[in-house]
Amino acid sequence: MNLSQRVQAIVPSPTLRIDALAKRMAIDGLDVINLSVGEPDIATPPEATEEAIHAIKSGFTKYTEVGGIPELRQAVAQRARAFLDLDYAPDQVVVSNGGKHSLYNIFCTLLNAGDEVIIPAPYWVSYPEQVKLAGGVPVICFTDETTSFRATVPMLERLLSPRTKLDFIHSSCITK
Repeated sequence: MNLSQRVQAIVPSPTLRIDALAKRMAIDGLDVINLSVGEPDIATPPEATEEAIHAIKSGFTKYTEVGGIPELRQAVAQRARAFLDLDYAPDQVVVSNGGKHSLYNIFCTLLNAGDEVIIPAPYWVSYPEQVKLAGGVPVICFTDETTSFRATVPMLERLLSPRTKLDFIHSSCITK
């Protein structure tokens, strides 16, 4: 079977390549500290495990709303209000299985072929590949130690073009 051109255009994840290598090295008996994929080295808290088992035994095994369980979305909105002073209604909250999943959905929803997305570096290696898979063009804003590895507004402005659709600002990546 031939893969689609868009799938063939993406680069395999270097993070997963390093993770596989670290796991092989550990199997070979080497003492490895694997910092590649960001998985914690601690067990799931017993309270969470017990709650999950209770939910399954109680029959909580059906599909939920696409945006997440209404009670959870309400709790997220309340927490955002209490701890971050942000006022969101539960219908403005989306719960997903992770940040990368949400970002990919956003890119697929907003990007058309050739739309540019400015991504400040450093970034998670999946971001440009997700943009490409959604038909967009990643435009990397390279940073260095002179800006504490944060993009400045002038740096971002220089990359703007008529094709810019998104400026992807992620945590701790921008400064004045």
